[in-house]
Amino acid sequence: MRDKDGIIFDPIAPRAGERLIAKCTLVGLTDNDKRSVSWELHRLNDQKRFFLATDDQVFQFTQPTRRLYAEHALDSSDWYLIFDPLDREDYGDLTCMLADTGYNNSIYLRRRLIVYSEPFVVQSSTKDIEVNEGDNILLKCYAQGLPPPQIQWMKADASPLPDGNIRAIGTVELAINDIRKQDRGIYKCLAINLVGYGDIWTLKVNVKFPPYIRCPYPMVGQAINFLVDIYVECYVHGYPPPRITWYKNDYGGQISDQMSIDVLRPIWNSYKYKIEATIPEPNICTDCILSRLTVINVLASDLGSYVINATTNDKPYRTALASVFIFETPDCQQFITHRNNIGCKRIRFTTSKASSNIFQYFIFLFGFLTRILI
Repeated sequence: MRDKDGIIFDPIAPRAGERLIAKCTLVGLTDNDKRSVSWELHRLNDQKRFFLATDDQVFQFTQPTRRLYAEHALDSSDWYLIFDPLDREDYGDLTCMLADTGYNNSIYLRRRLIVYSEPFVVQSSTKDIEVNEGDNILLKCYAQGLPPPQIQWMKADASPLPDGNIRAIGTVELAINDIRKQDRGIYKCLAINLVGYGDIWTLKVNVKFPPYIRCPYPMVGQAINFLVDIYVECYVHGYPPPRITWYKNDYGGQISDQMSIDVLRPIWNSYKYKIEATIPEPNICTDCILSRLTVINVLASDLGSYVINATTNDKPYRTALASVFIFETPDCQQFITHRNNIGCKRIRFTTSKASSNIFQYFIFLFGFLTRILI
């Protein structure tokens, strides 16, 4: 075997995905001296050994798509092994040897096959996680490639990581101490080396935090005894998404997070009330729900305080309360009328209490039938 140059690689610094030709030369052969040369690969990533080929017969890497070829002319002293394409897993020690001697007689050549490749992140990296507010967490991003890749951490919107409780440890781990709800979101680790940008690993960090409620307009007005509606809205924050319930505060007292909601009258979807929940645009809020309560055909009895309650579904149960107040205005507020309501049509009541009750019932019935017919 020629040991001055050893096994010759073309190209000299092969990359994964390229075509590589390895040449092994046997010197000192006469015209009648017929020898066979075998090839073996000891992969370093998984420590597996593969007996690849002898002369022009290939024994490995032929299924499902052939990517290994061997060539040798009978009158030549050169043996060729061709990887087409070369795989990143082929990184290891490549050996050519006389087929009838093996290692015992030490008639072989060996060369380290270095496969340069773009980085890729392995599946053992941190996946989506769910933690409690105040926890310390460690995000891990393991990448392979040659040269060894560097890791960069970022938020999904490419904004820089905030200072303070977030810090990178080396190039693999990202530690977040005393995690807050504002730290939640999509995190990315970018693996790069001299070959290329390679791979991006994405994971979502969900932070559990107790609910809280924000009502942009705690007081809303509407004229009574018109065929008009009114709605109130509140943004409910919390993760996991809390259970939302509306109440009418006929009790009249001040509410607090400690008060019992048993004294309040629950509100359900009916001919009188409509409750809706939607996901706002991300620029308004994230991980929040917009809850809207519509009071249909506002009457004097509908004025007063309404309470929204948000409760977690997991133990320990957490509750948040907020209230909005509906007051009377002299004029019909058409701009907050339900889209199916004919609106601003005054209903005249008699002075009789019994007649008043009849007319109130008529208002409910008329509004209900109007929605059916429309």
